Amino acid sequence: MNEQGISDEQQISRVNDVLQLQAIKATYCEIVDACTRDSGTAAARLAGLFTEDVHADYGMGPLNGRDAVIEFLVNAIVANNDSLWHAIHTPRIDVSGDTATGQWTLMVRMKQKNSTVFDTLYGRYFDEFRRTHQGWRISSVRFIQEV
Repeated sequence: MNEQGISDEQQISRVNDVLQLQAIKATYCEIVDACTRDSGTAAARLAGLFTEDVHADYGMGPLNGRDAVIEFLVNAIVANNDSLWHAIHTPRIDVSGDTATGQWTLMVRMKQKNSTVFDTLYGRYFDEFRRTHQGWRISSVRFIQEV
């Protein structure tokens, strides 16, 4: 036991959870970026990241359920962008049993349709995760754009 009363086994389990959650968010960004190249494959891969009852808000109103979130992401990205490149930073993850929260800063380099220049979007993700029989899944996503 360490000073906080946590066993070495518990500490290792917690670190493993944090690493898995970071990998899920990195995979999410990779898949979202791939929407412009292959939206069908991206949609199928996104389904494996979300709980069925996921809630999301990307600043345009709430979305409820995995299908609604995936449909919004894929359609909005494909309709508006030729390319995306996400870079997430400063993860802050808190695991509490079978649930967790994560916060990330974000920069997205993007080229919108009918544009010849690249823009950069800045913001933050506020996520919630739930451990399922299939492993950790995203149960809530909130994105806030910053100047």
